[in-house]
Amino acid sequence: MLAGMANDTPFDPCASAEVAACVRALAGDGRPLVTLVHPSDEMYRFELDAPMRTPETAAVRYFSTARSIFRAVSDVVAWRFGDFGRVRAFLDFASGYGRATRFFARVIDPGRMTVAEIDPGAVRFQKDTFGVRGVVSGTDPDSLSLSGSFDMVLAVSFFSHLPAQRFETWLAKLSSLVAGGGILVFSTHGPELLPEGETMPHSGLLFRPESETTRLEGSEYGTSWVTADYVRSAAARASGQASRLWAFPRGLCGYQDLFVLATPPLPANADFRLARDPVGALEFATIEGGVVAARGWAAGDRDERPPDVKLYLGEKLEMVSPGEGPPGARRDWSFTFPVAGVPPDAIVRIEAESPRGVSRLFVAETLRPYLPRGA
Repeated sequence: MLAGMANDTPFDPCASAEVAACVRALAGDGRPLVTLVHPSDEMYRFELDAPMRTPETAAVRYFSTARSIFRAVSDVVAWRFGDFGRVRAFLDFASGYGRATRFFARVIDPGRMTVAEIDPGAVRFQKDTFGVRGVVSGTDPDSLSLSGSFDMVLAVSFFSHLPAQRFETWLAKLSSLVAGGGILVFSTHGPELLPEGETMPHSGLLFRPESETTRLEGSEYGTSWVTADYVRSAAARASGQASRLWAFPRGLCGYQDLFVLATPPLPANADFRLARDPVGALEFATIEGGVVAARGWAAGDRDERPPDVKLYLGEKLEMVSPGEGPPGARRDWSFTFPVAGVPPDAIVRIEAESPRGVSRLFVAETLRPYLPRGA
């Protein structure tokens, strides 16, 4: 088990050479990435709670999701500002323990970054670890005390947890913090993510008082699903008709819908297109006769051919299944490889990569949990 997991001391998953190699590949550009993780980080715990998951593979998934969030937001920043250097003030709202904040702190002066989170320990961790400013928020928008305005306000996976009575009031509060010409970027669960058997009500918002957190009352922080029309109406009331909203279905990590709310003066380039992460999944895997077999599916955006799917054994790119088929089509993929020669603790990764160079992690596992004891 990785050091620090048994107590309240932050730990570095990159103490594992296998994790460090994967994170270097994810970070990509050589800039240093702070990889300390707090044991109370619910996003890491969520990854770790999956069956057969090890601390190392949970960490790879944790950092991979953070990288995907950063990539999508980077595209928005490039469109609106040109680069992060022109973002004078950045607010990462409901930032948790900094899963994605660490990536932004590589490209923005931490002195220009503010994080807001309801957990005082999470705020303290981010201030100490990333050097950012921090404020403790509450469940009531009126309790958030911030001075000044921000070129960019980011709220990842926050509105996907709000009941109707909080959704619009928080939207109004956060949009009021955006400077002229700035943007509010936030994500929601779309109707296509509804659990089987659930139907969207006429209002356009469905709320259930349950989520992965145990720190907050379910009535204040559960799980919600909304239509794009609901968001448009709420944004118009919250920020005024002069603002403009862009919607990108499944624009965040190929899963949540992403919205960009721009404050006047509006950008001259209104035809912004966000490259979406590939979608897909592992559907079957087995080890028989000393051979690993895995298969699944993948798909890309409507206007691009299906993604390539790549198998990595440790740091080595072992095989590529080329994407073939018409734009937007779902494609099948499969890999087989011998167990011999693959160390039991080497991280096996399967990733899809779109023609636009956007990647999505499907698999990050080791063989050890699936091998006979002592193998």
